[in-house]
Amino acid sequence: MIKPPNHGTVVAYAALVVALSSGGAAFAASQIGAKDIKPDAVRSKHIKDGHVRTQDLALDAVTGAQVANDSLSGDDIAESTLGTVPNASALAGRGAGSFATSSVYKVEATTDAGTRLGDNTNTKSKACDPGDILLAGGPASVNPTSDLLESFPTPGTTNSWSARIIDNGVADSFTVVVLCLNQTP
Repeated sequence: MIKPPNHGTVVAYAALVVALSSGGAAFAASQIGAKDIKPDAVRSKHIKDGHVRTQDLALDAVTGAQVANDSLSGDDIAESTLGTVPNASALAGRGAGSFATSSVYKVEATTDAGTRLGDNTNTKSKACDPGDILLAGGPASVNPTSDLLESFPTPGTTNSWSARIIDNGVADSFTVVVLCLNQTP
């Protein structure tokens, strides 16, 4: 037959249960330090919401690789920490003032029949000076008996204009005019 525990044993067990359930946590917290916790052992689920503060984080604890793309707004950025954008005050190495001082000029092709193509149309082109920027262009002095077929920036260039006409059997002398932006400083 099993003998029931005596009164002293029951009291000792009760005291042990109380110590471990209430005071045991306090004892563990006072005895466990940072060096006792393995790296990466504490996860988000172990931390009560709102209990990690900025001062609890080490300097550079969160890096750009840990921030989701497009998740920050202007309020999240300390603008004073940003550097100067390289060459923000220049376009193609030129300051804004150098564009304002550029002059616009007009050039015109020789007035003649142009180059006759195999389809009996005539074409002509005119370009700005090398390095200058084409602003606009088009044909001029086209005979009223002729039809303008095309007027467009010349393919493969950035500063030339072309036009193509059909003279309908009546000789036509025409020209192409371009407006250019002088890029010489």
